[in-house]
Amino acid sequence: MDYINLYVKFLRRFLKIRRPIKIVFDCSNGATGNILKELFKGGQKSKVYFLNERVDGNFSAHGPDPMRKNAAKELEEKVKKQKADIGVIFDVDGDRVFFIDDRGRLVDQDEIGFILAKFLKSPYVVGVNSGELFRNDKNAIVSRTGHCFYKKLMREKDISFGFERSGHYYFKDFFYCDSGIFAALKVINFVSSLDTDFSDYLDGLPKYFRSGEMNIDLGNLSEEVKKEIILRLEHHYNREKKEISKIDCLTMVFNDWRFNVRFSNTENLLRMNIEAGSHKLMKKKSSEVRKFIKSVI
Repeated sequence: MDYINLYVKFLRRFLKIRRPIKIVFDCSNGATGNILKELFKGGQKSKVYFLNERVDGNFSAHGPDPMRKNAAKELEEKVKKQKADIGVIFDVDGDRVFFIDDRGRLVDQDEIGFILAKFLKSPYVVGVNSGELFRNDKNAIVSRTGHCFYKKLMREKDISFGFERSGHYYFKDFFYCDSGIFAALKVINFVSSLDTDFSDYLDGLPKYFRSGEMNIDLGNLSEEVKKEIILRLEHHYNREKKEISKIDCLTMVFNDWRFNVRFSNTENLLRMNIEAGSHKLMKKKSSEVRKFIKSVI
């Protein structure tokens, strides 16, 4: 049985490009190349360029992780050289995806989630480390981090879409699972519907400054000490907080910044995310929170 053609036939139902655009795909020497080449055979109203589409178990182009430093550099340069409308880079098994705008800039995952969610007009799922773009949206339902929690919540509440800042995008139309290709088709459809450049649209969105996920090594700390870290952190910032959530460890929201800390499910690490209204404040609070946690350890 020709599974690739069956899969491509399924995917084509969701590809709805409205005007000709230029797309660059970086497949990271992984599983998506053969599928995308078949899917876009004949162009599908687009000029399509491929990078690193050949399957290579050594991942010789830039390694398996598209978020590794400089991994997307080749894609950024290709987008600018070809004057493409969008660049798309997958991890090697295709369950994560990240996007480059027409100026060669990496698009923040919250902005992609915002784009995909805004047209649904129905509830959708975000993670605890998603930020201010979603805080006042009544349709945004917060989940614990991890695909098992997302899938369970989406099935229970019959939710159409969810995303994690790690690059996972979940869809009811994809059996409540995450798919980099499926997410890419949705974003490509959106870009083709714009009457302006993708970068101009993105520049019109509210801007927040994010630290990215930072890890603090907990060594061999006991569970009691780990609990003490969270209790003392909450107490330290309790007076100035506006909101607090304990859905996934601890999230605290303030006037112009917020943080989430949570323990890794797989490593002895405390993961920390900071978001603020300015880059200067984000850097200041990142240092401040890290320093406080270190003082407790």
